[in-house]
Amino acid sequence: MTISSLALSEQVADRLAPYIGQFNARMWVKSAARRELGLLPEDLRTEHVAALMDGLRTALSTLMGRAAADDLLLQIRREVS
Repeated sequence: MTISSLALSEQVADRLAPYIGQFNARMWVKSAARRELGLLPEDLRTEHVAALMDGLRTALSTLMGRAAADDLLLQIRREVS
């Protein structure tokens, strides 16, 4: 399966996994999707990426610092949008 054929939530989780682990990445994406957008992860579309990144920012900033988190989220946003 290629990256482009993966669900958007899986694409984001795969990019977060090296930093927080695969399980945590999936749970963070699931939580942010529900909290910020009221959606299940499988219902995420490219138009939801900005809000999803905003939903992940606080927790990720706590873990790795604001600048590093912002850089990572910008990279993820470019890659999956």
